[in-house]
Amino acid sequence: MTGGALMQMSRALGVFSKDLRRVGEPITSTVIVQGNRMAHVNDRTAQIWDLDKESITEIDFEKRTWSTITFAQMREAMEKAMQRAQQRMKETQDKRKETEPQAELNYKFDVKETGKIQNINGVNAHEVLMTMTFEAKDKQSGQAGQLETMSSIWVTDSVPGYQELVDFQKRLALKMANALASPAMAGQAMMMAANPQFMTSIQKMAKEAEKLKGIHIKQITKMGMNLDPAKASEVTDPATMQQEGPSIKEAAGQAATDSAASRIGRSIGLGGLGGFGGFGRRKKKQEEPPPPPPAQENQQAANSGVLMEMVMEMNNFSTAPADGSKFSVPAGFKQVDHPMMRSLQ
Repeated sequence: MTGGALMQMSRALGVFSKDLRRVGEPITSTVIVQGNRMAHVNDRTAQIWDLDKESITEIDFEKRTWSTITFAQMREAMEKAMQRAQQRMKETQDKRKETEPQAELNYKFDVKETGKIQNINGVNAHEVLMTMTFEAKDKQSGQAGQLETMSSIWVTDSVPGYQELVDFQKRLALKMANALASPAMAGQAMMMAANPQFMTSIQKMAKEAEKLKGIHIKQITKMGMNLDPAKASEVTDPATMQQEGPSIKEAAGQAATDSAASRIGRSIGLGGLGGFGGFGRRKKKQEEPPPPPPAQENQQAANSGVLMEMVMEMNNFSTAPADGSKFSVPAGFKQVDHPMMRSLQ
């Protein structure tokens, strides 16, 4: 994470939590493919996919532990999780029918070429702007708001060694599709297909996604309200971010006071964010805070409305032989239950 109100909040609360202090730290991961095995490795964790064993192994270097789950066990855990989620959803919907109306939801998905070309780490790439918008309207008050996710994606046609990863992912997708196929999953798919609005959105997404074909060398993703497409590829300078600020205080106050916005936020799974997009906003009576220093004014204006900003970049492609040791659990590590397996107990 490189910016946004959540980044500011994490910095402000970092004194209380090691995990929050780490939120803004960069994570460098290495992806290695060797035959029917793929490993994602960083300085804290590793994840090893084995198509022959149909298993996923998780390694925690800090806790010196490891765990494994098979595709079949994953399917069982997902089915149980789905059953619980459906039960909770039914209970929540029953309560909402008694206490508050449902919100009208609308989803928009747009992908367009910007015409920009840039050399990133020695690779020529063109920019594609992807925008997903969740719109909601409270049937009771008529108030409406929206939450956007905007991604500046830099795409190239090919890089050395990447085709091997693509081929592995195709084999993995086929294995996972077969392993996860079940009546419960099929039933869930049929329920989604029965929703005309959902199917229309999915069909449009599939059509628009054709513009995203290629290798995504760099991706800058922002989530928030009223995002500016012209600034989609801009990355926040950490030096200009305040430890605390009016935006955090206002967000906290709004989450506590805007009941209409909270209803809509919960409808799309964002209840913890309170009012979004100015939805249900009330005029503040207290004095407005002083303007930011000139050096920070432009940077803060560029990021107004941004809840979260993340940057992903790919480089150092290689066709050299893979290091086989990266697919093994280090000696002395303790085996523990996989997190998904705990749901089966």
